[in-house]
Amino acid sequence: MIGRCALAICLCAGAVMAANPAWAQDQPKPAAQVSAECKKPRRDPGMMSEGLYHQLETATELVAKNKNAEAIEKFQKMAQNGGDYEKAVVYYNMGFAYNAMNRLPDALKTFEKALSYHSLPIPQEEQLTFNVGQLYVANGQFDEGIRVLQNYIATACATVAPEAHIFLGNAYAEKKRFAEALKEVDLAVDTAKEPKESWLQLKLALHYELKQLPKCAETLLRLIAIAPAKPDYWKQLSGILFDLKQDKDSLAVLALAGNQGFLKTGNEYKNLASIYLLLEIPYKAGALLQEAIDKKLLPADEKNLDLLSAAWINARDTARAEAALKKLAAVADKGDYYMRLGYVYIESERWKDAVATLEKAAAKGVKKPGETALLLAKAAYESGDKRKSMQAAQNALKYDESRKAASEWLGYLHQEQVAEENIAAANAAREEKVQEKKEAAAQKEAERNPPPEAPAPPPRAPAAPAPPPPPKK
Repeated sequence: MIGRCALAICLCAGAVMAANPAWAQDQPKPAAQVSAECKKPRRDPGMMSEGLYHQLETATELVAKNKNAEAIEKFQKMAQNGGDYEKAVVYYNMGFAYNAMNRLPDALKTFEKALSYHSLPIPQEEQLTFNVGQLYVANGQFDEGIRVLQNYIATACATVAPEAHIFLGNAYAEKKRFAEALKEVDLAVDTAKEPKESWLQLKLALHYELKQLPKCAETLLRLIAIAPAKPDYWKQLSGILFDLKQDKDSLAVLALAGNQGFLKTGNEYKNLASIYLLLEIPYKAGALLQEAIDKKLLPADEKNLDLLSAAWINARDTARAEAALKKLAAVADKGDYYMRLGYVYIESERWKDAVATLEKAAAKGVKKPGETALLLAKAAYESGDKRKSMQAAQNALKYDESRKAASEWLGYLHQEQVAEENIAAANAAREEKVQEKKEAAAQKEAERNPPPEAPAPPPRAPAAPAPPPPPKK
């Protein structure tokens, strides 16, 4: 095995690359590295004779000892015999020997020869194709680099690395094919987990060439987010915004460009947090602001807590948003802050807390009373208090900002009320019919089985005789 990297760009020489000598057929085979659907037809079964294997091993050992000329002579003799697979492996290793002697044109020619047999194992063939394309671009042979990299990207079975699109984009840019270059760079940026700063710099240059100033501004914002301590990005962004006639934004960015040593003062934290908010990355903005406040670099005053709560709300981190808004409401007892807190409770489905907080907001006064009333109507309904929900919606009817939505909400409540009344009436009618059936059944049962008559009372005893009249005197 050659013990050093011979090529400057992603090429590391292997000894007898992917050799599979015939005499070693009984050895365990490595696991497949690509799916069956991607396998390309091989021209050669990929077998190597024992004699050639040992010759190749001897030659690669010479390369490892930096005896490249002697190794190349042996490789050239070996390449005169054997099948396609054996020749492909020989030329592959010969290319590394040429490169070790800084004979890059010969190395590229030899690598291309190895690829021409289309007999190397697919992973090695694809990696070599990619590396050859890179080498052509690095050597200023842009047309050849474009040819090879286009072929690699179009035919690769394995996932194409974002770097392949970057190299192809660079080659296009050198040929003044800026639109094609930008397409490749965007593919790399969009597929990478974390685009490199140099990629975004290339993207920025291409947007400049194509006079796409709004895209330049977007790219500069991304560069600032990656490297906020580089004042050049801030200055360039200011210039772009000025060209776009966004004078106020241009002046604001230019003022920030003078700041050095970012993330050392509270304002630097706040400036970067503002950029994250501008880029719609609210979680990072909230984390930065919270860190600055915890470190006492920023005061926990109304302005900072307002910005912090907005970041957590936009990040949908309800727990942190609630904590920030409670502190904000304690610092500045304003109805609008309670309204925001009520909204956070609604997002968390804490309906009773939302009702109490929104009622408090309305009592203190808010900039948008109609919107507050609508939120209260929803929270009250979800908490089971439909009467309060209807009252809040009727209150929202008073304001232009909420009249239409309030009318729709009241219509919904009315329909639901009518439906509930109809259901209740139907249930009552059903119960009445059931009761009537029960009474009719009881009546029939009584008629079939009348109760026995009560016995006649015993005869009365004869009345006592009247007493005799008194004697006359």
